Amino acid sequence: MEIRKGKKQDLEEIMNIVKKTVDIMESENNDQWNRTYPQDKDFMDDIEEGSLYTAVLNGIVVGSITVDQNQAEEYHGTEWRRDEPCYVFHRLAVDPQIRGKGIASKLISFAENYAVEQGVPYMRTDTYSLNKKAQSLFEKNGYIKVGKIYMDRDNPFYCYDKFLN
Repeated sequence: MEIRKGKKQDLEEIMNIVKKTVDIMESENNDQWNRTYPQDKDFMDDIEEGSLYTAVLNGIVVGSITVDQNQAEEYHGTEWRRDEPCYVFHRLAVDPQIRGKGIASKLISFAENYAVEQGVPYMRTDTYSLNKKAQSLFEKNGYIKVGKIYMDRDNPFYCYDKFLN
């Protein structure tokens, strides 16, 4: 598997992954992602900003992650374990048909290595409180739940961080 910068040509495959993911989330009563978020524009913005990375297996996009320093405004009210520059990963997605092969963990590891290479060994992220799979994934990868925030859903989002050194 290769992880590389996302390209405009990847957008259709990414959106197919998102659609399958939303179908699963709906069946689990998890509305973190839905029919209105994320949209292709969100991923296109990430591509244009150079912050989207794709996991490619046998020439097919099987996952993606956005890695940047853009934090939601709501992050400012959270008790992070460090008050210093950080990287954040967002919109982590893996094709549901091949989940369980460690692709999400490899994408997270890629994001962490990228942050360290940029001289910023501190990572933050968040996930919806109803998204038990993401919570388990983050904790398995060494992330610590540090608080919760409210965004555009009825339930809170949990905030996680990790020291990378």
